[in-house]
Amino acid sequence: MTAAAANTNIALKAAGPERPTFFPDASSDMLLDLVFALSNELAATRARLDAMERVMAERNILEAGAIDNWIPSPEAATARVLDAQAYTRRVFNTLSGDVG
Repeated sequence: MTAAAANTNIALKAAGPERPTFFPDASSDMLLDLVFALSNELAATRARLDAMERVMAERNILEAGAIDNWIPSPEAATARVLDAQAYTRRVFNTLSGDVG
């Protein structure tokens, strides 16, 4: 990091109110920040998905409720389970330090 970038970071940190802390351990607060950030990302994704479904229904590309009523084929169900398992492994492997 350059000296100018470091000075900018210091200025930004000093400009606002002090961050609240919720736990005596800084790492727990960082984890809470992560949960909040992921929750915000999920909320934004859900809003965009809802908008996409509504636009598709309005344009008669997709019937309203089609996604909620969709039943996957056996092949699609298997693929979804495998994808969910792989995703879960990737997420939880980062917690154990095994990111390979």
